[in-house]
Amino acid sequence: MYIPKSFEMNDPTEITNFIQANSFGILVSTVDGTPCATHLPFFYDTNHNILMSHMAKANPQWQNLDGQPVLVVFSGPHAYISPSWYEVPASVPTWNYVAVHVYGKCTVIDSEEPMAELLERVVRFYEPDSALPSQADEPFYRNMMKAIVGFRIDITRVQAAAKLSQNKPVEVQERVIANLSKSTDAFAQRVAQVMLERLNGSARR
Repeated sequence: MYIPKSFEMNDPTEITNFIQANSFGILVSTVDGTPCATHLPFFYDTNHNILMSHMAKANPQWQNLDGQPVLVVFSGPHAYISPSWYEVPASVPTWNYVAVHVYGKCTVIDSEEPMAELLERVVRFYEPDSALPSQADEPFYRNMMKAIVGFRIDITRVQAAAKLSQNKPVEVQERVIANLSKSTDAFAQRVAQVMLERLNGSARR
């Protein structure tokens, strides 16, 4: 991912929080030399620096995953930025966004007990009080498990970008925030909130 220096995210805690808050990612790999992508929920195990998820066995992508280097894309809020908001001559439109790319080596998990453990961790992340893990030994759930394949990704590299008008003067950033905040679009409002949080954080440092 191309990231201009001013838009780099380097704080590990900020990156971790982003992945956990935007954990429905896109798994990208190759199948017979052709790019393939699947949208999936991920669990980020920060203690072991791995991502975990699963997909349907009917999805051919998993058949080439074991041992393959892969990319997972996590996208956050994004919004169109009008040059009229800058109130600066010779300005052009742009797009503000936050995104994280995670690279790693994939290992397929298709045996019962490791699969049950993986699914419990994923379910507990998204629904801590779920009763499903306690029912994992019931025939219905065991049969359902046979229709999916789990996998882990040992992370080798992370790229993170927060393109939020940091290359503009503070007064311009404030005008962008004000205009985004007026929008009825939820993503635009979220971008405004993230910009304001980062701007206030910079002012305190």
